[in-house]
Amino acid sequence: MKRGLQWPIGVAVVLGLTVLANIYVAVRANDDPSVHIESDYYQKAVRFDADQALRRRSERLAWRVTLQATRTSATDGTVTAAVVDSTGAPVRGAVVRIAAHAVARSNDVFNVTAVAVGDQYLAAVPMNRGGLWNFDVEVVRGGDRFVTTQRLDLPATPP
Repeated sequence: MKRGLQWPIGVAVVLGLTVLANIYVAVRANDDPSVHIESDYYQKAVRFDADQALRRRSERLAWRVTLQATRTSATDGTVTAAVVDSTGAPVRGAVVRIAAHAVARSNDVFNVTAVAVGDQYLAAVPMNRGGLWNFDVEVVRGGDRFVTTQRLDLPATPP
């Protein structure tokens, strides 16, 4: 190789490695499951007043949801929801939807619909980790719609 080409080739190699390193960092930064990106933030902002009104209607209904989450294996779990009205009577015949995600992996949201079993509602949720989990619960019965959010601490290992 000629002595005059060593510097241009060295500079090109260093620049090429820099570009590849930047591409790698950009791909890794955009593939972080612990960061939640709202898919359509504009629509969420447009719905803000309606969402606040729904929360106020939920408070007036005075229903209560008691959640119990258990990990049944290293990758799965069960969520049990007990829903009672303002008098303490069980709310039967409702559709209960649950959106669950581990706080440490907030981009991995699991949406499930619970099935009625007696006075409670059960749902199978993929739970591949312990720690803090957020559960957004929506209960719909007839014209009534109730929403709430709860946070539970799940054990690191299943029983």
